[in-house]
Amino acid sequence: MEGILRRTTFVVADAEKSARFYESVFGWMRFYDHRVAVHAGFPPAGPHNTPCHLVILKAEDAKVGMVGFMQYLEPPFDTAVPTNRSKVRLGETILVTQVTDIDRVEAAARTAGASICTPSTNWEVPSHDGKSVIRLRTMGMFDLNGVYVESNQFLA
Repeated sequence: MEGILRRTTFVVADAEKSARFYESVFGWMRFYDHRVAVHAGFPPAGPHNTPCHLVILKAEDAKVGMVGFMQYLEPPFDTAVPTNRSKVRLGETILVTQVTDIDRVEAAARTAGASICTPSTNWEVPSHDGKSVIRLRTMGMFDLNGVYVESNQFLA
């Protein structure tokens, strides 16, 4: 099997309010809480360096089974229909997967009919404590149902 499901992230109007709800209802804990400049294409909604607030909560496992809430501080949302998708919309799920061979995953997704909206590219994000960076090779696609999927391969 090529990949594992790591986290589901929801694009929301208020990340803090959304996170507080899940903390109080389920007792989940904060793993990540930062304002970030989103790389163009991950997810494909705004221009490069669009400011966002991203809160990720964890349940029992610190690496899988997490849920995230991403708030665009200057919302650039798309109103396209689910066919021929190019951008995510408010309230949609972003499925995030971790893979070992991003090039193979991208080729297989193309062959299966997914819409590749952002081909594999290298980029960095802050670590959960903000003291270092995480280096990734990432690609973005819409599956056959119009669900946005981001696949990441960690780089050394």
